[in-house]
Amino acid sequence: LAMGHALQPLRQEGVLVLGSGAMTHNLGEFGALDGSMPAPYAVAFSRWVENTVARGDVTALLNYRELAPHAHRAHPTEDHFLPLFFSLGAAGWGQEGSAPALDYLSREILYGMLAMDALALQ
Repeated sequence: LAMGHALQPLRQEGVLVLGSGAMTHNLGEFGALDGSMPAPYAVAFSRWVENTVARGDVTALLNYRELAPHAHRAHPTEDHFLPLFFSLGAAGWGQEGSAPALDYLSREILYGMLAMDALALQ
């Protein structure tokens, strides 16, 4: 988040910051689930993140491993979730007096467990 905040001035230069990861990423379950319906844990975790970002709760999001439902199952490792923090920081999210507009573009869940939420912050 702090790294993203440090890059925030690039916005005034027209630089687009793009973070790529996955809202849930437990590939150990790939193929183990039916896949026809989203796994309840993937939905619960993804929506918790969406609501936490929307209300600007920096403390909760930074402590998602302890506070978010099913965090360890959703992300056995953090590598595919951490780009969210970088992107949020670059948009100014979490800074005093800064509340970028949040626009959810997609809430797709693939294979029942791979949430590929896409969001834009302006």
